[in-house]
Amino acid sequence: MMVESGEATEELGARIRRLRGEQGIGQERLAIEANIDQSGLSKFERGKDKRGLSEAALRRLARVLNIQFEKLIDGTGYSASVTTPSKVANVNVSTS
Repeated sequence: MMVESGEATEELGARIRRLRGEQGIGQERLAIEANIDQSGLSKFERGKDKRGLSEAALRRLARVLNIQFEKLIDGTGYSASVTTPSKVANVNVSTS
């Protein structure tokens, strides 16, 4: 199984980026622990990687991110709404 480029890949890359951020894991650390190239991970997270990632690489990412592989792939079973300080700083509050 190879995850190809396209909309699904962009969603998966964004999901990995969110999970990494929620857990406070830097991109370099995630790449090292998952034994993948950091520049490739960066491109994948941004939807710019035309090669995709192998199933083995995605399984290693899931392990490091402490999420089941299937849940990483289909986007279920994780919270994308965890409020972090950076997210709070980006919220505009209207008192009208």
